[in-house]
Amino acid sequence: MGKRLFWFAVGIGLAALIIFKGKEYYERFTPKGVADQIARTQEGATTWLGEFFKNVAQATAEREEELREATGLDG
Repeated sequence: MGKRLFWFAVGIGLAALIIFKGKEYYERFTPKGVADQIARTQEGATTWLGEFFKNVAQATAEREEELREATGLDG
């Protein structure tokens, strides 16, 4: 009787886990879920690109200043 109760409880636990994860995956692949994933990816890419171009502009300005000092074009 104890083994049956144990396996019954294990089955209920697995069923609950499968239902919970299944619902999560179902919502993830609905049109709204896909749109949300695309929006999150777009926000991340936009942030990354913004930081990248800011860093490039800063490095360019620093290098230009170094070159101006080295060549005596500071005015």
